Amino acid sequence: MNLDIRPFWMIGALASSGFGLLVLVVRKAYPSYLGRVLFLWGAANLCLGTNYALRLGRSWDGEFVFYVLGNTLVAICLTLEYWAIRSLKRQPASIQWLILPPLLMFAVCTWFTFFQRNITIENLLFNCIDVSMMLLIASSLLRSEEGRRPFADVVLSVVYLLLAAAISGVIVNFFLARQFSPEYNFNNSRAIFNNMAAIMAEAVVFPLFLLMLSERLNRTLVAQAMRDPLTALFNRRAFEEIAFREMSGAARTGLGLSLLMFDIDRFKLVNDQYGHATGDAVLIAVTKTLRDSLRDEDFLCRWGGDEFFALLPRAKREQAQHVAERVLQAFEDFSFPLEGKSIQIAVSIGIATNEGDAKDIPSLIKLADAALYRAKAAGRGRFAFAQEDNSLEDNTEPDISDCPSEA
Repeated sequence: MNLDIRPFWMIGALASSGFGLLVLVVRKAYPSYLGRVLFLWGAANLCLGTNYALRLGRSWDGEFVFYVLGNTLVAICLTLEYWAIRSLKRQPASIQWLILPPLLMFAVCTWFTFFQRNITIENLLFNCIDVSMMLLIASSLLRSEEGRRPFADVVLSVVYLLLAAAISGVIVNFFLARQFSPEYNFNNSRAIFNNMAAIMAEAVVFPLFLLMLSERLNRTLVAQAMRDPLTALFNRRAFEEIAFREMSGAARTGLGLSLLMFDIDRFKLVNDQYGHATGDAVLIAVTKTLRDSLRDEDFLCRWGGDEFFALLPRAKREQAQHVAERVLQAFEDFSFPLEGKSIQIAVSIGIATNEGDAKDIPSLIKLADAALYRAKAAGRGRFAFAQEDNSLEDNTEPDISDCPSEA
């Protein structure tokens, strides 16, 4: 039976080009980071589709296009896929793996096509370069990301490993046959198997890559919904969910839970005198100082404007006071540089704990807010606790004996 590889090249050209064009069309609907990844993946598929299309025109495109340019496009395709996956997983891409494979492929194919003609050895080396790139891509996919390996990444890495194994089998057959004739018959079973494996892998790789992309998009959307865009801290919605969970856990276990409410003293003057851009920069600097002063297990939230909350799991009054003192100490040395001078920044802190009558988050927040008011009324740049009996309607003069002097 006479074998004909051209139908497989036709299928490869249509499928790969179709995938590439589809990706390039839909990429505009994605955020810039994911859009760049889609552009790389779409360009990779177009390179592979162009390779198949060029092979179909062997009667008129010449040996340079058929052997050199076509094979180089495959190397460029794998390089772009490697770059796309590294970008998607936020891994730095080594420049040598972005440049060397296409250059090496071009040099090998040019040499064995025109200078020391041996198309069989050329295809052998072509397959070796492809296998190296596939193994490199698989290793990138298997690397953990934020302490986890997404399912789609693992499955896609298995696909690349299986394709690399299939091509490695073809390479082994080359050596077992020990026939390295100057010309190569593409209508043989090994070449057709190689192309069938590549086309089938492409059909599996494409939806798996989209699944990877979808998983990252979902994570991005969740992060955007849970984070403050300026400071990257938890926003009010996220904080309420975390606080509810921690409050319930503290009620079950009897462990302490403290809430610290921070307010930047006279922040409105900063905005009025220096502008809102400077105010935003101050908020970012204050965020870093607060974060550095808290414990690793504490949850910091931007509640709104210049107000921040810190939830301290397993912290009773004494631990909460230590944290507040550490924050105030950090702000004693804090100043924001601006146009050759420094803006002195201070915060006031209100503290509430679950040791009294506060049994839910709204009550705890109300107590922390009242304590913050007491701290500001006492002179700012200090902290105050909620009333010892956790009364929400105590209108007596505040007792500030437990507050440090103004910072």
